[in-house]
Amino acid sequence: MVVRPLREQDAFLHLLTQANIEYQYQPIMHIEPIAEPQPEVELIKSTILQFAEFDHAIFISANAAELGIQWLDEYWPMLPTGIEFFAVGQQTEQILTAYGCPVSTPQKQQNTEGLLQEMEPLQSLQNKSVVIFRGGGGRTTLGDTLASRGAAVTYCELYRRVIEQNKLIDAQALIHQASCLVAHSGELIQAMGPASNNSIELPLVVPSDRVAEISRKLGYSNVQVAKNALPESMFEAVQAALA
Repeated sequence: MVVRPLREQDAFLHLLTQANIEYQYQPIMHIEPIAEPQPEVELIKSTILQFAEFDHAIFISANAAELGIQWLDEYWPMLPTGIEFFAVGQQTEQILTAYGCPVSTPQKQQNTEGLLQEMEPLQSLQNKSVVIFRGGGGRTTLGDTLASRGAAVTYCELYRRVIEQNKLIDAQALIHQASCLVAHSGELIQAMGPASNNSIELPLVVPSDRVAEISRKLGYSNVQVAKNALPESMFEAVQAALA
């Protein structure tokens, strides 16, 4: 069972299909872009208009990159120079590269922690300003750490994650039929709720040690941690879990 938000072209689901692995797709969450007439739009516009003043721009996710590019393209037909672009993962990097941004991404650990550890320009940030493109209500680990290194941090929150209650109820009701549960984030497994009697030992595939820790606290005992959240890595972890 896969519970992450719907994507137009889902490489992970494609890999499952190619391998003849039957799956149930229950997208218990959807991504809702911030748009008119929502009051947060004015804050986004203000941040985008100030974009040239930032030293570093960090994009947390593929959704943040896709939506961020739309906003930047509207107000900056030519991107300002002198800004260093960073992406948390490879998919986000690919979106930014296709748009023409020279972007850096961690190689060993493609997550927030990897970005903080591997990116040399983000180690000492006195008198530097950083804008973080992300969804609303995300973790503050990145921003807090960059601020502790001297940066002035601005969040540009472009979307919100909304739990689909009907899909969630369906997923919770059908979980006993699954041979494996795949949760791409801590928020998704938290939405699914504590492990029940028939899901405690269910193989659970997650993208990081952080999400694994959240899962174990919810009672899941059989947790398979992928190398990262890339489709190929999650697919390899599913194969290992099923084996």
